[in-house]
Amino acid sequence: MSEFWKSFKNVFVQDDPNAAATQKDESNNAPNYYLPPMKGDAKTSAPQKVTPSVSFPLSPSGAGGGTVSEKFMQALSGAMEAANLDGFDYFEFKQALANLKNVPIDEPTRYKSAFAMSQAMGVTAEKLQGTAQHYLDVLQNERSKFNQAADNQRNTQVGSKQSEVQNLETMMQQKAEMIQKLTAEIAQHRQDVEKIKTDIAQATVKVEQTQRDFEATYNAVVGQIQADVQNMKNYL
Repeated sequence: MSEFWKSFKNVFVQDDPNAAATQKDESNNAPNYYLPPMKGDAKTSAPQKVTPSVSFPLSPSGAGGGTVSEKFMQALSGAMEAANLDGFDYFEFKQALANLKNVPIDEPTRYKSAFAMSQAMGVTAEKLQGTAQHYLDVLQNERSKFNQAADNQRNTQVGSKQSEVQNLETMMQQKAEMIQKLTAEIAQHRQDVEKIKTDIAQATVKVEQTQRDFEATYNAVVGQIQADVQNMKNYL
């Protein structure tokens, strides 16, 4: 663990009283921001182990219901360490305030005492405020980079899957419409089949009746001819 991280953690972080009594630091360097992959995404690497959470004294649950993470704390401290200004600045002033936290004095007196140490180093209140803004700008830049990384992850892991869901829903809608169309066509075919069966029955009756009429007519004509032939034999 770097000396800067030890100082950063001592000044800005209050350990969670519900956390384990001892915690093992897994890296000597501040890690990159890590966004966990979506469950079932085979193309993303397995989640890295995250060290136990820590809490800020004024906001133990974090903003928006999140949990203050030691991994992100290390990432932010690494950014601040890289941008640390030379000489006595806001960070050292914060360290002085931390050193006075157990002294039984009120907050205004604690700030004035820490500022007296700062003045001994030739630092003005304007410089302390200016260097504090410097670190705020550094952290804001880290926030922008993290949000960009989150957007990239969201586009990769969420956006693509949302597109997949939309495509599947479109396919389901198309197939549902196709099923509805085919169902209507099958119903129409059934009606056509029944009509054709009726036509067949009617045609069969008509053909059979026509055949019977033909046979009757044929028999009548043949009968007459045969009668004439017999009469000719008898009378001629």
